[in-house]
Amino acid sequence: MLDVTGPPQTPARIPRVLREGGWLAWTYLPTLIGLNVLWIAGALTIVLLGPMTVAAYGHLAALRDDTPPPWRSLGKRLRASLWPGTLWSVFVGVYAYVAWANVTFWPRVLGHEGAAQLGVDVVWLLWGYLTWVVTALQPYLLDALAARGLPFGRALRAAAVDVIRRPVAAHAFVLIPLALSVIGRSFRTPGLLVLVTLLLTLAAVHVRPVTVREPPVDESTEAAP
Repeated sequence: MLDVTGPPQTPARIPRVLREGGWLAWTYLPTLIGLNVLWIAGALTIVLLGPMTVAAYGHLAALRDDTPPPWRSLGKRLRASLWPGTLWSVFVGVYAYVAWANVTFWPRVLGHEGAAQLGVDVVWLLWGYLTWVVTALQPYLLDALAARGLPFGRALRAAAVDVIRRPVAAHAFVLIPLALSVIGRSFRTPGLLVLVTLLLTLAAVHVRPVTVREPPVDESTEAAP
């Protein structure tokens, strides 16, 4: 089994997500590159953007759980992800449209004179924070859809509960996609080769404490002398 905790010389002060996720990504780098190319091909169709994202996440979550799947399983995983992946992309798309509509509509209505500017600032602050929360929700939502196989409604509720239980870690994770987006804008080649699947790998490692549960204690064994 693969030890995804990283090599012994890895500094412990490095955040767990970067330490374990970086080691996992390096170990399976060819897989990440291949998945990234397939993801881009699916994203270009628009229709397969969501299903391919969910399928790729499921493939990477299996690597995280030390059960490397064969490549041929990706087609089956993609077919299973068609409906939940489509719902996921609709959810993200609708939210993005509503957020964009609000941050462009209200400034035109309220204007920027005097107290009206305060209202515009509140709108921007509100939707900025909501976008941060929705972004923080995504790793848990993808894991619930791809790794746990929950229907979209239950997956969304489970993801929301997980974010509420781990608010600091969930909010802090958003810094990673922000950093990767800056890298992607600066260096186009890494973006084409690995950035999407690297982000999904880090997301899978990020939610690992939620997905891994301690085995139940056997009371009969515990009571034995």
